[in-house]
Amino acid sequence: MPTCTHCETTLDAEELVRHESGDLLFVHCPSCGASMGTYREPGIGR
Repeated sequence: MPTCTHCETTLDAEELVRHESGDLLFVHCPSCGASMGTYREPGIGR
């Protein structure tokens, strides 16, 4: 279970806000909007 380093909220992975741009996946905390990571996911944007 990921924890936001900004607001210290512990979340289930499915609760995270996801934004896709090309083959990048951006993940944000739904409570405060802080970025929780950027990932390159195979298959997105292809």
